Amino acid sequence: MPKKRNNKDRYLQIIEAMGEGVLLLSRKHRIALANSSAQAMLGLNDSIKGKRLEELFSGSELGNHVDSVFKDGKKQTFRIMGYHDAIGEDAVMKGKGREKQYEFCITLLDEKYAVATFSDVTMLERLEMVRQDFVSNVSHELKTPLTAIIGFAETLAEASLSEDERKSFARIIQKNANHMQGIIKDLLLLTSLDRTEIAPMMECTTDRRILQDVKAYTQYKAESKDITVVYEASGETILCNESLVVQAMINLVVNAISYSPENSTVTVKTRKKGDMLEFEVKDQGYGISEEDIPRIFERFYRVDKSRSREDGGTGLGLSIVRHIAIIHKGTIKAESKLGEGSVFTLSLPIS
Repeated sequence: MPKKRNNKDRYLQIIEAMGEGVLLLSRKHRIALANSSAQAMLGLNDSIKGKRLEELFSGSELGNHVDSVFKDGKKQTFRIMGYHDAIGEDAVMKGKGREKQYEFCITLLDEKYAVATFSDVTMLERLEMVRQDFVSNVSHELKTPLTAIIGFAETLAEASLSEDERKSFARIIQKNANHMQGIIKDLLLLTSLDRTEIAPMMECTTDRRILQDVKAYTQYKAESKDITVVYEASGETILCNESLVVQAMINLVVNAISYSPENSTVTVKTRKKGDMLEFEVKDQGYGISEEDIPRIFERFYRVDKSRSREDGGTGLGLSIVRHIAIIHKGTIKAESKLGEGSVFTLSLPIS
């Protein structure tokens, strides 16, 4: 008898130590056993032992799979969306991009019980979606200017054109070639930033010097739209990779100018907050919706595709800012309301 008890305790210890969630379910959908991983993945603090599935999840999707296993004895493998107590389409509607995705496997144990194991595959699914979006977007971003280059080059080679027309077409070819060059340059920069085993050279500089460089690189952009950019440096010294931080700030300022109406103001200021130095870029632009904010730092993600392409952006600027923040063990956040402008804050350790 003690040996059987010891074996049972050992099995329970193994189940409790599993990274996958484990549920022991009765025919009536009652939970006879649940390990800690199951409770953690479902975001539940109180014990769920003794509860019915219907008390934890809305809808009947999960219960139907359990019934099917008891009916024919065949293993059921499926994915299900969850957000708090909602599952399926309800979870997608309520979560609005924050829903979780679980991969379930339900197997018949005996005539009384079935075992459900599940894991949280939300991040894997999102990474796969980002990968697919990236391949699709980079192909489209390069195809658009390349089509223009080929078309106008063929016209130049074959058609009888005036000198003014030739110059006009040549300028279009040059513009699109420069756009492609910008995309490739940004992709190469992102690739180098992804190589986390290579630590960038750090040096002491001041926020005033960084903002001076940013102003020099972005002044032409602001003047082309009659936008006033106000710079306010706190005079703090910071240990960082100066060229990367300047690049990050250029991207933020250019982004603010691009999404702002003419004759508006962009404010760039720095301030010390604890052991961090905050670089804030505030605009009076069109704003960003709540649904778009979580995705704006993804590669090639555009809030307004038509406007950003007209402006000549590569769609990689904010992704580069995010990588530079990570390399410096800092953060980047965005706050915005539609029609009220946006505020981007890059926070970096002072030392």
